[in-house]
Amino acid sequence: MKTPKVCLDTLVVRENKILLGLLSPQWNVDGKRVYGHPGRDIRFKETIGEAVKRDTREEIGCQVIKYKIISVNENFLLGNHFIGIGVVVEIDGEPKNLKPDDWEKWEWFDKDKIPSNLWSPAKNVIECYLQNKICVAE
Repeated sequence: MKTPKVCLDTLVVRENKILLGLLSPQWNVDGKRVYGHPGRDIRFKETIGEAVKRDTREEIGCQVIKYKIISVNENFLLGNHFIGIGVVVEIDGEPKNLKPDDWEKWEWFDKDKIPSNLWSPAKNVIECYLQNKICVAE
């Protein structure tokens, strides 16, 4: 029996800007390039906080200063089924592209200039952050 996986949808913010990565072509949605946020699977017996700190360090090479859970997302993209825990994160350090197979580049975007070509979980977590409310996407 197949079951969904649990992952993080990590929204990195700094000075009214949001960090987004242009996903590599292998992650195209309907043939189009999309922007997303860091986030990977939560490991067995790993707390959410431990996962946020580990994943942020592994994906962009930065330390987490603080984090806050703001959403729960469902993701069925590319034949998968993930339940994503949306987390807003403040970091120390400058993001680096440590996973070049998945990400082409990282960019900071003003909150009012977010690209429209977003990975669907990124869209939900960004909306929750901008509206300052807890969201559950179904």
